[in-house]
Amino acid sequence: MMLNTHLGTNSLLWLSARLGSQAVLALFTILIARQLGSAAFGEYAFVVAIVFIGNMVTTFGTDMVLIRDIAARQDYSRLAPSLIIQLSLSAVFIAVTFFSTTLVALKIYSLSLIPLAFFTVFTSVLRGQQRMDLYAILGLTTAVLQLFFGILFIQRGTSIVTVAILLLIVQVAAAFIAWTLCRRQIPHWTTSRDLFISALKVSAPIAVLGILTILYQKISILMVTFSLDANSTGWFSVALRVIEFAKIGHLAVFTALYPAMAKEQNKGFAKEWIVLLFAACALSAFLFLFASPIIFILFGTDYIAAVSLLRLLAWVLIPFTFNTLLVLSFLAIGHERPVLYASSIGLFILVALNMWWIPLTGIVGAGWSLLAAESAQTVVLIFYRNRASITNRVSREFSQST
Repeated sequence: MMLNTHLGTNSLLWLSARLGSQAVLALFTILIARQLGSAAFGEYAFVVAIVFIGNMVTTFGTDMVLIRDIAARQDYSRLAPSLIIQLSLSAVFIAVTFFSTTLVALKIYSLSLIPLAFFTVFTSVLRGQQRMDLYAILGLTTAVLQLFFGILFIQRGTSIVTVAILLLIVQVAAAFIAWTLCRRQIPHWTTSRDLFISALKVSAPIAVLGILTILYQKISILMVTFSLDANSTGWFSVALRVIEFAKIGHLAVFTALYPAMAKEQNKGFAKEWIVLLFAACALSAFLFLFASPIIFILFGTDYIAAVSLLRLLAWVLIPFTFNTLLVLSFLAIGHERPVLYASSIGLFILVALNMWWIPLTGIVGAGWSLLAAESAQTVVLIFYRNRASITNRVSREFSQST
């Protein structure tokens, strides 16, 4: 069962480079985990999680709007306003970070939000134009740079501050490379007060969704950090990283699928759904069976405590695939409300269960909370999908009868 030709080609291009870039990033993660140790790696994971949340907040949903506009109508009018929005919010987030924390590594790495704003806008253009070849080259190049700097400068005893400086340098380089690849793809830059306000209004629902999504993705790490200790955060982060590695193929298809959904809104993409769900089941079974050797070989004996958590988190891949496909299908047609409802419910369940189960069972409780929340989101999204289908069918029947 194959993906359609254009989508399949884009996905294959992105998948090939994504596999390469994720393999390189996996080596970087292994290097960091082994050189820093579980406690320091837990602190590193906390810093990265905070900046990751900051990036999602400051992006403000403009990337998804740009991709949709460019893919569907070749509309670049919101390009400059989107960049202004991101830079303004990034400046505010950086200022708040500098005044609210004593963590030097977090202060330094928060500065990466500035180059990330440029990076996000440039890559949104590439994705909207379905130039997955250039997008793939960019991802692979950035990953290689990160590993290169890591091998040169990260040794036993290296401080988190040094790691933060290296990551900031990589983000600046990535933004420059993105501009180099993207500049000929942009027909014009225009802005005005009306365009700025329009970009804010259109992006706001997706921004709220993005904030909910990123909180959902990172809140468990933060709650483990505050409820347990640095070692537990390191173990939890390692298991999550393995799950992220396992999502590579799915993310490659999702990246190419969203512009295609926006362009061909009446198409069901049934074959893509079947392939992705089958792959998710296979990956879940593989990770469950081989969790112990995976953790031992990749990260060493310091992280053996993450094995039971990885066996549990392996099954998150199945509802994750359902959720992402449903979310993309809603966003492609501009229906953000069902996604907002599902994300809000999922986040509430995740926080409530984490507060209950982490003190009782440690990181395994966090794993069960994530699996329960992901499954709850699936149920909510399927409900809204079925209700929309019934509404559309009744509407067509009414139109035919009249």
